[in-house]
Amino acid sequence: KNKETLSFQAAVGINARMKIGITGTPVQNRVSDLKALFDLVLPGLFDRGSIEDEQFLNLLEQGNTIEAQRLKKMISPFIMRRLKETVLKELPEKIEDIRSCMLSDEQRLIYNTAVKERGGLIIEQLKNSESPIPYMHIFALLSFLKQVCDHPALAAGRLEEYESHSSGKWDLFTEILDESLESGQKVVVFSQFVGMVEIIGRYLQERGIGYVSLTGSSKKREKIIQKFAEDNECRVFVGSLMAGGVGIDLVAGSVVIYYDRWWNFAREDQATDRVHRIGQKSVVQ
Repeated sequence: KNKETLSFQAAVGINARMKIGITGTPVQNRVSDLKALFDLVLPGLFDRGSIEDEQFLNLLEQGNTIEAQRLKKMISPFIMRRLKETVLKELPEKIEDIRSCMLSDEQRLIYNTAVKERGGLIIEQLKNSESPIPYMHIFALLSFLKQVCDHPALAAGRLEEYESHSSGKWDLFTEILDESLESGQKVVVFSQFVGMVEIIGRYLQERGIGYVSLTGSSKKREKIIQKFAEDNECRVFVGSLMAGGVGIDLVAGSVVIYYDRWWNFAREDQATDRVHRIGQKSVVQ
């Protein structure tokens, strides 16, 4: 889906009478993802007057229903969509449960201070109509607040000191984790932040709980997945959502915990499907 990659260029170079595209997520981040796939299998379907037009893309991204219908009409003759529930009727149930928790006093202090100080500066910038919108500063603040909600040690960058800080979400997480392990289930945990993966790994190691972790820097992914699948002592898989959410089989697990939410829920669904897929014998929670 990324035209800048060598994989895309190699696919373009394949000389074939017919090309078929198979994908679970045709649009992950941008509508241009979809266009890239069609440029491979049906070159020329989207010419410069349609989906490449920047205004058309912007309208689609904003949820413009007229343009969305136009796009649907263009591509529907060339798409065969099969939903998992219609193909895998024997697949066990998937139960979704959203748990809520309160910030600790420490988290609330850090959060409110960041909103007041860093957020205040951003608001002053936004009041100046001649100043460019500080998108990167806004994103950085939102990301920081998300880390505060995860764990103060993550926000401070002091991962080894996680036990010295208090976090409402961490307390809830360890409670759910303990309940799941005590009931004999294997657990899959995802986080957006590699630092959070490290904190969870430290916690498991200190308590003698067998686990594996997978991030973008991990080597020999297949051995990591195999250990979780075959080693009865390996009870927990901890992965970053970007690295562990695609291309792997985690049916040994039956509990999936998202420590923090990804902005694109389609990516979360894709990660859950690492567990809720062919070969799964248990109800997935």
